[in-house]
Amino acid sequence: MNTSVQNYAYPTANFKTNFHPVIYTDRKKTSIVIRDVMMLEGEGNYTYVHLSNGKKILISKTLKEFCETFEQYDFARIRKSYLINLNFLKDVDFSSDTAVTMQTGQRIEISRRRKAEFQKQFRSFKQKKQR
Repeated sequence: MNTSVQNYAYPTANFKTNFHPVIYTDRKKTSIVIRDVMMLEGEGNYTYVHLSNGKKILISKTLKEFCETFEQYDFARIRKSYLINLNFLKDVDFSSDTAVTMQTGQRIEISRRRKAEFQKQFRSFKQKKQR
């Protein structure tokens, strides 16, 4: 692990077994509890992490790198630049202009390429929550 890199997110050693999984955002070990992440917004080689308390953190890591880690925690990639936490969905519209509305009221369209995969993930998520 390179400690000279600032603002680089990496999971804890026991990321998969920790009851409240955490990522560290910099060498000062600022932590973010994954259940508090509402969505991630990619912008080139950087990612904005939107938290449930309204804070927005910029991290020098691509959205793709987050996808590999977060998808096991009820996150779904709905566009090239968005990874959302399904626990923070307010509404899902599967009509012709498929979109999701987050609890903040932000509406994000789902790309055509990701629509079928998202529908499958969403159904699975709903079934898991009903158990």
